[in-house]
Amino acid sequence: MNKEQAYTFLKQVYQDVMLDLKLDKISDYFSDQYIQVTVGTEVNIQGFHTHMEALKSIVETRALSPFYDFLFDEEKQKATLRYEIHVKKKNGNIGVIEIIAIFDLKNGGILRSNELTRSLQPDDEFNTIGKINIKK
Repeated sequence: MNKEQAYTFLKQVYQDVMLDLKLDKISDYFSDQYIQVTVGTEVNIQGFHTHMEALKSIVETRALSPFYDFLFDEEKQKATLRYEIHVKKKNGNIGVIEIIAIFDLKNGGILRSNELTRSLQPDDEFNTIGKINIKK
């Protein structure tokens, strides 16, 4: 992929999987060898499915900011993004999470991601949402 293709691809991934929570689309975008590390917690593709199911069970709405930063190394097929996710949980609480993510792309899909997440709220309620994996 070139930079423009990677940007378009990742925007579509975020729309389908992260925002619309279309879990049946995960296999369209992610390698079956996918590994995600979020603030030191590592999961494989099954763990990622569990994470997304847990989010779906507690989140009412999510909105994505623009990508504030988007860097792409064509040779390494590696994208680095910085953005925010605005979340409204089913309990009514609202929060904003800042995310820095590095994606390794291979064969038109995501092979690996490394993420740092932090809540922009003063309390801890949203600090672990990036690695939650238990349905509430």
